[in-house]
Amino acid sequence: MNPLRLRVDVCTYQGFRDGVSEILRILRRRRARATFFVAIGPDSSGRAILNLLKPAFARKMFRTNAAGSYGLATALYGTFLPAPLIGAGRPSTLKRILDEGHELGGHGWDHRRWQDDLEDYSPARLVSEFDRMCGAFRTAAGAEPRAFAAPAWRVSRDLLALEERQGFAFASDARGFRPFLPEFGGRNFSVPQLPVTLPTLDECLGSMTAGDFGKEILRRSATQPDYCCLAVHAETEGRAHRRVLEDILSKIDRPVEPLGLESTKNLPRMPMAMAEIAGRPYPVCVQQDGPALRS
Repeated sequence: MNPLRLRVDVCTYQGFRDGVSEILRILRRRRARATFFVAIGPDSSGRAILNLLKPAFARKMFRTNAAGSYGLATALYGTFLPAPLIGAGRPSTLKRILDEGHELGGHGWDHRRWQDDLEDYSPARLVSEFDRMCGAFRTAAGAEPRAFAAPAWRVSRDLLALEERQGFAFASDARGFRPFLPEFGGRNFSVPQLPVTLPTLDECLGSMTAGDFGKEILRRSATQPDYCCLAVHAETEGRAHRRVLEDILSKIDRPVEPLGLESTKNLPRMPMAMAEIAGRPYPVCVQQDGPALRS
């Protein structure tokens, strides 16, 4: 059975400051490695309050007890409190991730604004934010970003073109079932996609307990022997729900490795598109099984 590919998304300042250290401790204890995707710029999470007027988003916030998981300060950043820089504001933490043998990639400049407003970004704004992220990553980490994960799995054709221009080794922008070369919006792109194959904790809380989520991940991972990828969040599995991650890693019957160790040779070309999935209040990028699989 091939390794479980583990990715850790870091979307907020408190997740980076507090959750990453805890996840690193858990990974050391379990002799596991992961790919960390870190938002580099400001934490403007407080802007999410504007979305509480949207019923689907409000239901998710209450269902997952977001206030308890993310903390009061996070709910105020970018509105009543200044927005602190996440990755760019704590370069020692980025270097610690690398020094402990993990993989590091970018997760956008302003995660919150990307998640809420990507559809309204002009091409010039997207280029500006993308280049700002890459430059700040380079300065803070002392290395080029070799991979990228779109915040909240929100994707556009312009983004995929920027990934090509940057020359990333891979991206993890989609939910799916196997590595592939993407076709999106009628255009082929060359940066391999290594999708997330398992549900995330925040998608499942409310419909099951955190403990039952861990059991469900173990059950589903056993049905994905060839390629299996789990995404956890520093804000949740690194803080209030860290025991969930500890339990999964203590019981998983396969090595736990970063995404970048997955081979990207001889991949099929497959389409992906924005679509609704369970537990998400907005469309996300989803790998599809279509004619491109046979091309």
